[in-house]
Amino acid sequence: MRKFSLSLLAVALLGVCSSSQAFFVNANGSYNGKADIDGSGGAEMSSSVYRLTAGGQYLTFSVKHTEYDFSGIDDPVDSLDHVALDGHYDFSLTQDFGLFTGLTLAMGFEDEIHLSDNYAITPRAGVSYTFAGGNQIFLGALAQFNEVDNIYLPIAGIKFGSDSDLGFSGSLAYPATKVTYRPSAYYAFEGVFLTVRDLYQLADDSKLSPEGYIFEKSYGAALGVIVNPLQMLELRFGVQSFFDREYEIYDAGGHELASYDVDPAMGFYGNLNFKF
Repeated sequence: MRKFSLSLLAVALLGVCSSSQAFFVNANGSYNGKADIDGSGGAEMSSSVYRLTAGGQYLTFSVKHTEYDFSGIDDPVDSLDHVALDGHYDFSLTQDFGLFTGLTLAMGFEDEIHLSDNYAITPRAGVSYTFAGGNQIFLGALAQFNEVDNIYLPIAGIKFGSDSDLGFSGSLAYPATKVTYRPSAYYAFEGVFLTVRDLYQLADDSKLSPEGYIFEKSYGAALGVIVNPLQMLELRFGVQSFFDREYEIYDAGGHELASYDVDPAMGFYGNLNFKF
């Protein structure tokens, strides 16, 4: 099964070669407004996404639940779930050079879980270089091994500053592109490039394809505000829009049956993050 979830990888890349990462618990919710489904005879869909992530210096665990609302057609799916566990370890080679490594285990499903054909194993590794002011350049690669189609992608980018720094900070990379501007210790503004690569195994009695798969490929952007009322508490909220969304349907053997594009739609998000 082809499945490439970017959220945990983004978390890991934003912390490349950090010497210490505090334990955190993050609760996130977002809503994507109603949009036309191309080629469906006028059908529309909206979605609500709920995610809980917890992690620390070496491990991060994430649970994601997506609920769909359709109009103009019978609901092809009601909801989808995705779980992932990411292990990561960074270490220094010299004062300026370091290595980052990681391994993500994940699965997505509509109802039943079939471990024999519903898994993704994603190792990654790369090197980083720290230059003036603690900024970093990193370069590496990842692979995804699954039941349908193995994939191989580069990792490249630059990380500058820290979220707590006044002024600009962020990471210009794939998939962890994010820029923050902080005028005060108590609030900041953020811009994030959103990338989704999640594939789920459909239910045994799915209307789309029994025991088949649905693969979401989406790109979008978010603009929001970060509020820090306490040192250990961070609130994020803002607007977002996915301007390029595609859903591919596969049969149980991993052969593509259909593909549907969804028009852009505006939405919003909220995030509650505790750091210990």
